[in-house]
Amino acid sequence: MPGAGSPVNHCGFALGIRWVTRRQIVITVCAAAFALLLGAILFLAVRMTSKPLGLSEGKFSCTFASSPTDCGFFEQAAVPGRASIVPVARDGITGVRLHTEPGDSNVAGSGASERDDLSLSQSATDCYEGREHWWGHSILFPDDYVDPPMSTASTWNFGVVFDFHNTTAGAGQANFQINAMPVSAIAPDRPTGLSFQIASGDQLNPTLFNAPIGPVVRNLWYDFVYHVKWSSNTDGFFDAWVNGVQKMAYRGPTIYSGQGCYLKLANYHTAFGQASSVIHDRVIRGSTPDAVSLTPRQGLPKPKTASAIR
Repeated sequence: MPGAGSPVNHCGFALGIRWVTRRQIVITVCAAAFALLLGAILFLAVRMTSKPLGLSEGKFSCTFASSPTDCGFFEQAAVPGRASIVPVARDGITGVRLHTEPGDSNVAGSGASERDDLSLSQSATDCYEGREHWWGHSILFPDDYVDPPMSTASTWNFGVVFDFHNTTAGAGQANFQINAMPVSAIAPDRPTGLSFQIASGDQLNPTLFNAPIGPVVRNLWYDFVYHVKWSSNTDGFFDAWVNGVQKMAYRGPTIYSGQGCYLKLANYHTAFGQASSVIHDRVIRGSTPDAVSLTPRQGLPKPKTASAIR
């Protein structure tokens, strides 16, 4: 029981204040209690009517803690199990190694080229007309990675290590990909090293945009960050950073009309008679740049429009 002279207000609080009126105390405490109660009710109402955290923000995260097929990925390989978990990681203690052997051709439409890819569904990628995302992922080229040999006048050698692939099968190029090309070229029009590529317009005869990254460096983690709006119209955009430095600022279509896309981790290349490996880790989608970035982002080159590259 409260002591003598300690009023009990109608909200049920014992008060040890004697030099203000009981009415003032009752009004003040009741107002505070009502505000707290109202705040709690509103918070519960929002939680009950909202989607769970993560779903409403469209998040996705995978660090390949136990299997190459973690997080909904599935393998495209000539021999099941070419992909493996390795103790080389950008986040956590493991990453995933995509490995090809000579003869790993005719895999998921690769023809004579060789492939060991991990693919994610369109729904998990959330690549639909009008969606806007921040993505991050990391790639390492280990000692047993092999650069494609230099192209000749009659052969075009290439490698692809990541892509957002369009959803309709057939000829053409993925809407976005990281090319890993030969170290040297016979002519200036043949790209070398790592580069970004955007394909848009007509799937059978796409408009291509390329942005160089630099030569492949072994045993270095490449941390990629993307800010993209998926659109078949001119309001699309794709900004890309590599280890904190912006390497691409593209404005224009980012998907083919009537299509979406799905994410692929790749080790896809022309056949060159040698085994080769690429290591991937930390695939993440978030609603803010800080949610997917490991380093501060720098450099904002003037955006280039699709019309400027035609």
